[in-house]
Amino acid sequence: MVFLYILAVILAFTCAVYVREILFFYRGLSKHRAGTNTAHPFVSVLVPGRNEEEAIGACVASLLVQDYPKDRFEILVIDDQSTDRTAEIVTALCASHSSQPALRLLRVLERPAHVSPKINALQYGIDESRGEIIFTTDADCFAQPGWITACVRSFDDNVGVVTGTTVFENKPRTGAMLFGIQFIDFLSHTACAAGAIGNSSVNNCNGSNMAYRRSAYDRAGGYAALAHLNTGDDSLLAQRIAFETPYEVRFVLDPQARITTYPVTTWKGFMLQRMRWAAQTSDYRPDAMLFLVSTFVYYMLLLGTGIASVFDGEFFPLFAAGYLPKLIVDFLIMHKFTAMTGTRPLLKYFLPAAVVHIPVIFMAVAGGYFGKFEWKGRVLERANAPQAKK
Repeated sequence: MVFLYILAVILAFTCAVYVREILFFYRGLSKHRAGTNTAHPFVSVLVPGRNEEEAIGACVASLLVQDYPKDRFEILVIDDQSTDRTAEIVTALCASHSSQPALRLLRVLERPAHVSPKINALQYGIDESRGEIIFTTDADCFAQPGWITACVRSFDDNVGVVTGTTVFENKPRTGAMLFGIQFIDFLSHTACAAGAIGNSSVNNCNGSNMAYRRSAYDRAGGYAALAHLNTGDDSLLAQRIAFETPYEVRFVLDPQARITTYPVTTWKGFMLQRMRWAAQTSDYRPDAMLFLVSTFVYYMLLLGTGIASVFDGEFFPLFAAGYLPKLIVDFLIMHKFTAMTGTRPLLKYFLPAAVVHIPVIFMAVAGGYFGKFEWKGRVLERANAPQAKK
């Protein structure tokens, strides 16, 4: 009896923290405003890629037809030691494209052992780029024709980072349920990110659809403090710019600012991806960590009481009372955000996604923090060991 009482108190407290934070994000979604910038600063679009022969052509093609002034941006594809035809395909595209915008292939030939592969590739691209504004996207993504224009419009003088929505387009070999669950799960992260930014805060930011001022990047110290991390470079950089420089972060809801990518095709791939995402959270700011730790405890209590309910009916009222508020606030924010992003038809996958959400989070956190994950053919830990000081 005492055990159930203590369990109920902890569950009630963590549930209240969770509900309060999701409602905070919900309110933030209504606070976004359109940018007013009319200038056309020079832009560098960085596309790091490894073994992306199936997608890189479509990605580059979508960037070449951007409606931004052609002499005001460049496209740098950074080949991160691919073992397939990625570099060959980009080389052919460069040869066939001699007009503006400038298109270049950069090839990563070496990487210090303590430096993340992706950060190593991005830093190489930044060092070789000319842009006042740095855009990043992934090699398996493609952009709307107005992507650069819509994002640059939000770069008012006080803005250092701009990010937008990334959505999935289904592949024939991905089952409808796996596609739908991935879509809703990923969109829920974006909804919380957009809500936080609307409230002048930052929790995460997706590098598939991100742009930042070079001056803001430099003032935040660039990737120097993040170089050893194999995940989280985008979110952690945005947090550093938001909290350690005078610059603000903006979220763009304009449909033209949208990036499209593809879902993973297997449940194993889905879990490995979530493990990689979960691994980055241990380096978040202390205020964000308090919420994340509380949420993890909340989820574990729900998982535990849910399993216990199968064997002992005494636990079911506790599980139901704790789970229902989560279901309600999660639906509220997703109902609003799917309307704002024109993705309402995918809301039909909300309940299946809600069912698997807590078990997936548990396995992702356990694997991301304590195990290894596979990314682009490499087996990685959360962080590489720093070089020993001489």
